[in-house]
Amino acid sequence: MTAAILFMPFIVSGPASHFFVVQNHDVNDHSVVIDVLGSRNISIITETYELGPKSNIFRKRPLGLKLPLSKGEFVFNVNVDNKTMRTYNVEVPHPHTMVSIGLYYEDYTGNVTPITVEVVAVE
Repeated sequence: MTAAILFMPFIVSGPASHFFVVQNHDVNDHSVVIDVLGSRNISIITETYELGPKSNIFRKRPLGLKLPLSKGEFVFNVNVDNKTMRTYNVEVPHPHTMVSIGLYYEDYTGNVTPITVEVVAVE
């Protein structure tokens, strides 16, 4: 009975979103290293991705963050082409939010930002 109560929100709200997405908005290839530290400053993910022009890659959510009431605080270290490094502190408040990492995003005024990180809701 307890298990049914624990997983009922999962059944009603659907599966959890991805943990993060990396989107290359540029017309060039880029190599990006993502290092994610958990709440105890221990690396939980360190991966290198090779992204082609205008492409993206998704990373599945760790098991502990798939539960209905799970949330977490993380440090994302993002290194692009071994020359641009940024560190971001993010909170993932529930399983239907994910971290969106943008590479060379151009805003409506024409300004290009090498790395952007934000938490987005996924429906």
